Amino acid sequence: MSFVGGSEVCTYFELAAIFAALIAVTTLFSLVSLGTGAMGCGPAAGAYPVLTGGEPHIAQAGEITGFLSVPETSGILVDTLAFRIIHTGEGGAIDLSRVTVTVLAGDYLEILARSRETLPEPGMWSAAPLPDDDALFRPGDECTILLRLDRPAPADGGLIIKMRPEGSRPCTITGPVRLLDKE
Repeated sequence: MSFVGGSEVCTYFELAAIFAALIAVTTLFSLVSLGTGAMGCGPAAGAYPVLTGGEPHIAQAGEITGFLSVPETSGILVDTLAFRIIHTGEGGAIDLSRVTVTVLAGDYLEILARSRETLPEPGMWSAAPLPDDDALFRPGDECTILLRLDRPAPADGGLIIKMRPEGSRPCTITGPVRLLDKE
């Protein structure tokens, strides 16, 4: 029996060499992809960026106050909340127009949109005063955040507000809500 390229033994040897080369290349690719390098050294600094959120650079400054804009007789409910935040001074300015605000209370969950108005509509939040009208929250700045919820939420201990600047982990605003009279 005759094969192209030589004897049958030589053909099997060529196939084995190709298979071994394929295994070596895939192993090398796997090691480099995992960051161990071809020689077993550690991953190169900055070679494979890990996408984790940085520090939020926002901190709560004071208590949370709230009130219910419509009379309710059962339970402790609020639909308007206010609190102060401060830029911690680390990092650069935070674009407040790109901050996500989420409110959690018991089984209540709402993601609020930012309002350019000082007194936001239901389902929105605003920041005042900002030194400039460009929505940049600079290091050392302080402002009051005003939230208007779509519907009343319980204010008896389980209220959590998360403010997440773009590309950062959220800042958790929590604590007892001091209830104010609407008047």
